[in-house]
Amino acid sequence: MKILTKELRNNIDFQEIQCALNSVEKRTMPIFFLNGDEGIENSDMRIVRTQFNMSDKENELKFLIMPATFTFFMGYDENAFEKEMHSPENDFLSQYVNRLRLIQYLPEEILSKVKDKRLLAIGYADQKVKNAIQSYTKIKINNAYKILERSLQSSLKASVGLTIKNQFEKHSYIYSIEELFDETYITNVCKKGNDLYIELDGENTIVLSEVETLEEEIDPQNTEISLFELYKVKQDYELHFLLKVIDDNLAESFHYVTYKFKDMYFHYMK
Repeated sequence: MKILTKELRNNIDFQEIQCALNSVEKRTMPIFFLNGDEGIENSDMRIVRTQFNMSDKENELKFLIMPATFTFFMGYDENAFEKEMHSPENDFLSQYVNRLRLIQYLPEEILSKVKDKRLLAIGYADQKVKNAIQSYTKIKINNAYKILERSLQSSLKASVGLTIKNQFEKHSYIYSIEELFDETYITNVCKKGNDLYIELDGENTIVLSEVETLEEEIDPQNTEISLFELYKVKQDYELHFLLKVIDDNLAESFHYVTYKFKDMYFHYMK
């Protein structure tokens, strides 16, 4: 990728941290502490003590009431492409783990003041730390979206000379390369002669003719297109992908793949 780098992807995703610290949700959720409460301000902690016929440990519970910063799908499908849609557990873990992943990219002067990154991932921090994080991430997010928009307009302009540009007029629901690649899964990749066949979401197959692989950090099959760039380079084109992979712990990672080619078109629609 020339412009839409892994770093820029992280900057865009800082909005997840913004949501955790500045939730507009009116719903709340209890957070229980059974094994210590380090990193919590005394004024924020709530303690319930009872006098039932139980042990001292069982008669005490420490908790916080916080905004419900995690959002969940209405339904789950174990066969879905997205691992986070397989179950409510996966849904929560995907959000929590990737908040932790993004937290590590905050500057050290902020991280040094964070008492517990696990608490930050669920939306808890003292107000000074919250303010510092929100100010920093707001600038990064706004700048990243401006870069993303300029890149998209440049890619749309570069697509004008491709066969697929005219084919969009005949397609039932895809009208541009933006819609073609937006959060789309690459479900199959097959090289036939000098051409590369790329199946998207198990439905549409595009062909890159006379293709040459310029960069391939990962096998693109069964990955999600996070960002893309399209360039006209003399008589050829370059298609740059930033691909997302989710590991067994539901942590996201991003990888570059770049192709040089002569033309792009829908298979069976040329």
